[in-house]
Amino acid sequence: MNIIIFYFSATGITETISNYIAAILKKEGNSVKLKNIITPDSRQSQFDFLEFDAYIFGFPVFEGRPPTVAEEWMRTLDGKGQKCSMFFTYGARDLEWAHQVTYYLLTQANFQVVLSAEFIGKHSFNVAKGWCLAEGRPNQLDLDIVKEFALQSIKRFQKNSKFSIDLSEFTYKPKETIKTHKFWANFYPSRGKDDCSMCYLCEKECPVKAFDAISGETNRELCIQCMHCITICPDKVIHIGEVSQLFKKFIDRWGLTEDVVEQKRSKIIF
Repeated sequence: MNIIIFYFSATGITETISNYIAAILKKEGNSVKLKNIITPDSRQSQFDFLEFDAYIFGFPVFEGRPPTVAEEWMRTLDGKGQKCSMFFTYGARDLEWAHQVTYYLLTQANFQVVLSAEFIGKHSFNVAKGWCLAEGRPNQLDLDIVKEFALQSIKRFQKNSKFSIDLSEFTYKPKETIKTHKFWANFYPSRGKDDCSMCYLCEKECPVKAFDAISGETNRELCIQCMHCITICPDKVIHIGEVSQLFKKFIDRWGLTEDVVEQKRSKIIF
């Protein structure tokens, strides 16, 4: 089969999972293409969805949903009745409406969704000093589930499969990017006074064109706090700062003790 994996990866976890899935698919004799839709230009490209036999979509979960730009992108697609599976990566808190939102948008885009899964990976805010959640994930147990997801996707792509998610209590409303205050306002990246080679990568690859390489500041009206600019900076000069007290409040609020996080498992939604 000729399969393409569309994914949005800001800090590398969703990309890691996508690459692992691709390796499994190739081992099974399939042709695989990977496409990261992180940049605005990548989401503006036109795709012929009859070019591939099946599709896999992978998104990180931000506040219980896919990134706003990923939702906007899905609303522009026409899957022409093709089969797809979907997966989500999250930092051990919760997925809330991620499955429902994405299932709804992909079916509205004329895709036939045949499978879904969720995988735990280190939290995107781990790039900040004092924040450490699900570090070391995905581990081998997670990757075993990733392998099973890849194999199950192949099987369902090849036969008539019925799969649905309960949308009886679900109403889709587009999620707007809003300027955050109080707790989350500490998570807007900036360059500070560190030396910078001015490669402009932060500005070029920002998913929402929020980072200004000249000033080293983030447009807080646009920023989705994905941490991509921090992750890709070759000079390591973009930072958030020390947030250990905020991290303590966060894990206390959600009951995310080390034992609780350790017991959380990646899983396939059949």
